[in-house]
Amino acid sequence: MNRHTQPFPFNRLRFTSFTMLLLLVSWVLSAQADTIELLQKNASIAYEKMMEARKSADALAKDAALAERKLATAKQKLAEAEQEAEAAKTRSERARMAAQQAANQWKQATDALASEWGNSEVK
Repeated sequence: MNRHTQPFPFNRLRFTSFTMLLLLVSWVLSAQADTIELLQKNASIAYEKMMEARKSADALAKDAALAERKLATAKQKLAEAEQEAEAAKTRSERARMAAQQAANQWKQATDALASEWGNSEVK
């Protein structure tokens, strides 16, 4: 048998095997490229989400710091108002006591005057 009369020549088998191998490698590489492309796309989307989350976190941290400063200012104003209220209460109590003393002195003076008038009428 010669080469042309063989039912399935060896070179033809080698060519077919090589072609199949090439197609298989091509398909695997194509699938791998699609997988890599999909992974790159997913990584890119995840990065964008991470950056958005970071910006949001930074903005909220600034808002929280501003709120803390406002709270500290409000607490300071409240402390000052409490001190002013306590001082006003103390001044009010002192004024009430002074008014009571003045009323007592007036009563003593009017009693002395009434007593003196009563003594002068009897004479």
